[in-house]
Amino acid sequence: MTVWDQRPVESANLFNPAFCGEIIRLCVKSYFKESGRTFPYALAFLVLPIVLYHDTRVTMSARQYSYLHVWVQDNMHLRVNFANRARELVPVTREAITFLLQIGALELSNDAALHANSYRRKKIGSQNEASIASCYDKSELLGKWFARAGDTATIYVMWGVKP
Repeated sequence: MTVWDQRPVESANLFNPAFCGEIIRLCVKSYFKESGRTFPYALAFLVLPIVLYHDTRVTMSARQYSYLHVWVQDNMHLRVNFANRARELVPVTREAITFLLQIGALELSNDAALHANSYRRKKIGSQNEASIASCYDKSELLGKWFARAGDTATIYVMWGVKP
């Protein structure tokens, strides 16, 4: 990971640990709400490459799709370069999870599972508020889909990547 003050402004803003962490935390929270189970740590590395990629995010629809595998089958083009995106975002995901663990927004259990803790998030006031809200909404939808999709290995196979 590049030192913070040496990152390009666009990269620093998009990959801000607080923003990326909130995307992951909302997915973890939604997964738990849907399944009653803690979130597998390995799945966290799929959240950002799915949610932050605009083309993927705009195809996600709770009204049209109830299950992850159906959505992925109908949108196979989204798997193109997914492995590269996921690989490039591993350091960003690690940094975001570390940030969340430090502030107590997430807990990591002994069985490598994540649990979201409640905390007060400050309201975001920016010109990109709709885009940020879209990322948060799609993250919650992804958490529900992950909860219904089966085990971690199955989800990784759907995306054509290896943990």
